[in-house]
Amino acid sequence: LPRPGSTDDPVVHRHVTDRPLPVDILSRLGDYLWMTQMTTAEAADRLRVSQRQVQRMIATGDLPASRTAGSAWMVDALALNAMARARPARGRPWSVTTAWAALWQLSGLEEKWLDRRTARRLAERLASLDAEALLHATRRRAVVHHFRASESFLEELAAAVVRTGPSAMTPSTFGIERDLTRIEGYCDDGALSGLVRRFHLADDAHGNVTLRNAPLLSLGLKDVTEMPTAVVAADLAESLEARERAAGLRVLEGLLR
Repeated sequence: LPRPGSTDDPVVHRHVTDRPLPVDILSRLGDYLWMTQMTTAEAADRLRVSQRQVQRMIATGDLPASRTAGSAWMVDALALNAMARARPARGRPWSVTTAWAALWQLSGLEEKWLDRRTARRLAERLASLDAEALLHATRRRAVVHHFRASESFLEELAAAVVRTGPSAMTPSTFGIERDLTRIEGYCDDGALSGLVRRFHLADDAHGNVTLRNAPLLSLGLKDVTEMPTAVVAADLAESLEARERAAGLRVLEGLLR
């Protein structure tokens, strides 16, 4: 006979299996993490704001988005989830230069584009943040694009960008092996179109290539081949993969202590 209260107990089994989950929970299951793009209506529901507010955030650059062939806006889910997790809002996100300086400082590197006074104030501000607040503050560091590329191009493409996220994580720091089946990297604002042509990249929200567009040259980052630890961690922390996100947040928390 089954033990009373065990999972073999028919009373317990009936109690567990016969109770339907609320429709609302089922509809939101996974916290939208399976999506890589969302409509403005879905984004508004996720952020609990109006569609007009979402459109304003797109217009100001606070929320990365791209237009479909039918001219409808599709919001980047990585940036949206990062914004949603940081709500209620903790102030406006930092400028591009400040965001990069913060991640450079956390990596133990010297940022050369801030004066000493500003750099010192930034260090003091960083001391008061947690990982989620940092993600909110630095989310303007790049505009994210998703593509699909032939596997035969991946190795060459990896050498043409500044690797980050799953393309730069190491087991010793993040506890996860580098993912060789996809490429994630940064490119300068003026280099994206050339990379698209050179490697025959096709727009694909579920593709194997993620390129982050940022003003690398104006920040003096022209000789970098792989992003430093804090940048890699921040990009992983915005991942749709649970293990990558957890690893990124863990490393960021360690850097902020």
